[in-house]
Amino acid sequence: MTFLVKFFTLLTDYLLFPFRNLPPFWGVLWLSLITSVLVLLVYRWLSFPAQVRRAKDSIKAHILAIRIYRDHPGVIVKSFFAAMGNVLRYFALNLVPLLVLFPLLFFLFVQMEWRYGARPFRPGETALMKVRAQEDVDVLPSDFYKKELKVRVRALEEVDFRIRPLKEGIGKVLIQCRGERLEKRLVCGELPTYVVEKRFSGTSWEMLLYPWEKPMASSCVRWISIDYPSRSVSFLGIRAHWLLWYLLLILVFVLPVHKKFGIEF
Repeated sequence: MTFLVKFFTLLTDYLLFPFRNLPPFWGVLWLSLITSVLVLLVYRWLSFPAQVRRAKDSIKAHILAIRIYRDHPGVIVKSFFAAMGNVLRYFALNLVPLLVLFPLLFFLFVQMEWRYGARPFRPGETALMKVRAQEDVDVLPSDFYKKELKVRVRALEEVDFRIRPLKEGIGKVLIQCRGERLEKRLVCGELPTYVVEKRFSGTSWEMLLYPWEKPMASSCVRWISIDYPSRSVSFLGIRAHWLLWYLLLILVFVLPVHKKFGIEF
């Protein structure tokens, strides 16, 4: 699992290297283009266009029969179940390429989310940090941030802190628990970097969703999380979540050429 996280992180870093100093939209555009090529190739190799076309035509024919013979209940019932059967057949025919694409796109979505889904704090903004631990923990003082509030939620085995970053940069929040001194990365300012909300103690499948930060060696704290502000990607004055831009651009790239690849959706 750790190998997969490191591999996809390094691969994404390499792919986005030429766009590291450009606005986020251009990185989303580039990754959507790569995804479009991947989708076209996988569907060309693994899909069944002729059978998909027949299934779609059969669905249309049975729906038309329902409209034409709406005064014949027997025909309506028969056409309805036939149409539903072809709908299931249509989805089954598209299942094979989707099973190949899903694991690859899952790791790509994770990488894009922690690059484009949230932004660093601005100096003076309030940050909420949560620490899952059975024992009491505390935040140590630093000139990079200021601790303003501490709340212990015993029912959740959680300690929440309100901290305020004081200056731009990439720093660390220092946490003390039963003699252990732990750290959590904190990013503040308009920096060309990504943010990672959660850091775990030991290995966990959730590390696939929050890569990059190494696991902590702690017997006291299970995880530390910081809720970063959400980020929208802007292009031509239009701001939207990166996923909307990503899906829209894939449609723009794929739909005009999918027939030339012999693909039927």
